[in-house]
Amino acid sequence: MHVRTAEAATTLVWIDSEEAIIVRWADRATVERIRSNVPGRHRSSGHHRFDPLVRHGGGEADAAERARRNHLRAFLEEVAGHVPDADDVTVVGPGVVRERLERNLRSEDRKHGRRRHVHSAAAERLTEQELVAHVRELAGDAPHRLGVQE
Repeated sequence: MHVRTAEAATTLVWIDSEEAIIVRWADRATVERIRSNVPGRHRSSGHHRFDPLVRHGGGEADAAERARRNHLRAFLEEVAGHVPDADDVTVVGPGVVRERLERNLRSEDRKHGRRRHVHSAAAERLTEQELVAHVRELAGDAPHRLGVQE
């Protein structure tokens, strides 16, 4: 795990296709939730969508998938817009949406000459308390535990 020791803030983003939770630590935690309007994937038949033996027409299924990708792209742009440019960022979540956000942040950083750390790690759904504790630890400001001598 990357622990930051600098004075600047640290941001943790938990994301899936339904929601992003942005937790920022700069001497205290701030939490922001962004709900997605990305439609779920619908399968009208029992066939897997990418089965090479099943021919799909260019009709409704393709249009629905294009619309889904457009909604996802807009959602990722919105989330990235809420991540402060100067913060180191850790993106966590269960799947490919997390990976796409990480790639988008890195791409924008290269484009704008920003130098910050952007990390990504797989994670199941975490509570707000767990996210706050995690970002605090990443920022190097973990709380002292009672009963633990230093």
